[in-house]
Amino acid sequence: MSQEIDKVKELLQKYNDILVHSMSIALTEDFINLIVVNSDDVNFELQELTKDKSAFRVLITKEFLKLNSGSVMSELKTMDEGFTSNMEKKKNLKSSQKKLKL
Repeated sequence: MSQEIDKVKELLQKYNDILVHSMSIALTEDFINLIVVNSDDVNFELQELTKDKSAFRVLITKEFLKLNSGSVMSELKTMDEGFTSNMEKKKNLKSSQKKLKL
């Protein structure tokens, strides 16, 4: 198993730039979707900021990481190797459920 972990670490390092870019795009899209869905936050315009999409994406990512890097690092320190995220748990539960015949 340690060889597998080493391989995953190696591949994460290899693909890090692509993963960071992908995460940044997803984060920005989710941020915009949250603004649209939450009617309390639609009383302003982002026209100037969104003219340069790359700069806007960098801004969102940097601010998000500033807000969360400490908490993420502390969670990672206490996370055991058998960790299963809530999303993964729900996925496993869903796949084990059977459709009822009515």
